[in-house]
Amino acid sequence: MNKTHEIDHIIPGKSLAIIEEFDAGKNTYLDEGEVRSAVIGKSSVNMVDRTLNVKQKNPPMIPKIGDIVVGYIDMLFGNMISVRIVYINEKYSKSGFSAIASTRMSNSGGNYGSGWRERSYKGKFVFKVGDIIRGRVYSLLNSSIHLTLEDRDLGVVYTICFSCGNEFVKVPGGLKCNSCGNFEDRKVSIDYGKESFTLLYDKQFPMT
Repeated sequence: MNKTHEIDHIIPGKSLAIIEEFDAGKNTYLDEGEVRSAVIGKSSVNMVDRTLNVKQKNPPMIPKIGDIVVGYIDMLFGNMISVRIVYINEKYSKSGFSAIASTRMSNSGGNYGSGWRERSYKGKFVFKVGDIIRGRVYSLLNSSIHLTLEDRDLGVVYTICFSCGNEFVKVPGGLKCNSCGNFEDRKVSIDYGKESFTLLYDKQFPMT
């Protein structure tokens, strides 16, 4: 292959070099002795160690340990929930990342006293599919994003009544629908309310 420096408009799968010329670097992979691109971008060659890399165009935001994310619960399984991430540190994310979180209480009990009704009798925080939650990334073990929801500013930010579809209001120990009177246990954030979620949207997509 004659040209390997600064190749523009690279698409995934494009052959960039043979392994005898360069080693596969960031955003590349080997396929039958050829170095190919794994992303859309532009090639970059490190002539010191003869490594071929691809600079990704518009790389997605990747959650890091300590980041605060907001998303919606799309699956419940056992003592875990799956959360589709929509915001990372208050910035809209189109990456489509999902995270997991435990519904069990830690031994320390987070920042809640033992008398709080935000826990069920089984020692679990309560959530439902569709709840919009805020969590903090505490681990990236095995390439999975793990969230904690135990701090007072974490948990359900907004949800609706599953009986009548109207809005819930925060009450001691959970949420109550003023329309039908339905009460549901939830692990809610201290600033629960529709405004907490819509404020994020308004920051990203202000009215003109």
